[in-house]
Formats: sequence, structure tokens, C-alpha cells
Amino acid sequence: ENYLSPSFKDSARRMAADLGCEVQFVTYRWPEWLRNQTEKQRIIWGYKILFLDVLFPQDLEKFIYVDADQVVRGDLKELWDFDLEGAPYGYVP
Repeated sequence: ENYLSPSFKDSARRMAADLGCEVQFVTYRWPEWLRNQTEKQRIIWGYKILFLDVLFPQDLEKFIYVDADQVVRGDLKELWDFDLEGAPYGYVP
């Protein structure tokens, strides 16, 4: 949430309302044990996937992360229904 423009957040909320779904924004805090960032936007994008498990509530069953430059060419329900057999992460090449 702290790296999104107000206009982007408004647009995402309108899109969610149009689609009948929910959107939530997460406030990200850079871990103190990582070096301080000067080019925060680019570096955060590089590290963000490492911290997905701490960005979301612990009682969340699962989530699907799709990077901004990925093109989804199929139904994500198949991925959602996939049994990870207890594994914490699943990756799609």
C-alpha cells in the first residue's frame, strides 16, 4: 500500500467493485536486517517474493501471486485447486 499511488488504489477498488470481488492492500515494512535501500522501488521488486509469507495474514489458506509483467493465458482456478501437498510455495515456470 505504501508504494501505490492514490489513483492506482482508486482504480483497483473500482475494478474490484465492477468484477464483484475484493481487493486489499498490504503495507510493506522493509526488514531491518536487510541493507538500507536507496533505489527502493527496483530493489523491492527483486526481493518481494521472498517475503510473501510475512506480508499476508497467517490464517490465509493460500494466495496466487502474479507479477505485473506476466501474462495469464489460462484459468487460475486450476492453479488454485492444485494440491501443494504441504509445501509452503509452488512455482510455475
